[in-house]
Amino acid sequence: MNAKELGLLIYGVVLSSIIGVISFIFLRVEGIGSELLWNLVSPDHQFRVLYILGITLIGGVLLGFSRAKWGNLPHTVHDSVTELKQTKTLDYSSVFRSLLIALIVLIFGAGVGPEAGLLSAVIYLSVWQADKLRYYYFNYSELKGLSVQKRVAQLLNPKKYLLTYDENRAVKERQKSKKKFFYLLFIINGLVTFFLLMKMTGQPSFVSKMGESNWIWSDLWVGLPLILFGLLFGKCYSLFTNFLKKRLDFWQEFPIRKALIGSVAIFLIGIFLPNLLFSGQLSLSLAPFVGSQASFLVLTMIALIKLLFLQICLNTGWIGGDIFPIVFSAIIQGFAVSQLFTQTDRLLIVAIVSTSIAIAIINSPFPVGVFMTLFFPLNLSPIILAVATILFFAKKGSSQFIQKKTVNQKIE
Repeated sequence: MNAKELGLLIYGVVLSSIIGVISFIFLRVEGIGSELLWNLVSPDHQFRVLYILGITLIGGVLLGFSRAKWGNLPHTVHDSVTELKQTKTLDYSSVFRSLLIALIVLIFGAGVGPEAGLLSAVIYLSVWQADKLRYYYFNYSELKGLSVQKRVAQLLNPKKYLLTYDENRAVKERQKSKKKFFYLLFIINGLVTFFLLMKMTGQPSFVSKMGESNWIWSDLWVGLPLILFGLLFGKCYSLFTNFLKKRLDFWQEFPIRKALIGSVAIFLIGIFLPNLLFSGQLSLSLAPFVGSQASFLVLTMIALIKLLFLQICLNTGWIGGDIFPIVFSAIIQGFAVSQLFTQTDRLLIVAIVSTSIAIAIINSPFPVGVFMTLFFPLNLSPIILAVATILFFAKKGSSQFIQKKTVNQKIE
């Protein structure tokens, strides 16, 4: 490794560490802001209702005003990835505005997760990092001639000394493997920086274990019926989301009015079901206790209300991640179904049902399956992955059948 490559490696590590620090600051501000805002008045305070009404309305006005001024923010992962694939670059000048609006959404109680805004920002900042590294690589001779002070000033200037992607300037084939290695190292370094900061400051884990399982082979007779139930539940919900999306497709030119519809939903949840505020990831730790005490109907209502709350937020401008809210609802529904099978290992049922529902809604069998294993004991991981495999092949077979049917219709 020559001096140029060593410098590039060190520079990339510094920039990826900065991205990790920004991610950590975002989550800490969100956590501190949410805690301060929603715990400022005690639950038994006589003006609690008026206080919640006030903060939800203020949040709706702030969100609507920000979206009216800066456009359809915060960024979503899907939009970011789509644009990056099409243009090979992103306009990262709006990344901090996007993070600010994401903080408004999260702090003021919307039933969405932080993962969408955060991951999207990481994608934008990674493109910025690549442009900075590209500038260093192609202007190494010029930078080498500068004093250390001027060189550092240029390399750490966030808005200048950037070089966007150009296919004609791309590295040669023999250098691509080294480039991929560097980028993988930078990603790992950013993640390590982020998780070290989370650990050092004692932040709660993103996942909560649901308990212990002692399932036996004879319990697996319920597997297929539970998978079919999970699929049906997820598909019905997907149809409902499309219905709700059409019904809430208005007031696009009035973002404040639209955001206030979401404020009303947040207000009602904050008064009657405060544990359903935010993404649900922190409330998941309560799921095993609630799941063992509440009835099938109560748990099902909780799951459905959480999913409805999620969709109202997403369709009124309170944009955020849907993974944690969906997983929360899927696990709660899993505990609901387990109430009907008292002679079968409870967590086995929860794992099968929740994995099936989450896959049916999110439509990514193996990523969802791997993610769901984080919430359950190790001895349930093979079951969860088996469910993901079954649904993967079911999805593949369904796609092939539909494609074949379409071709036959065209021939006829």
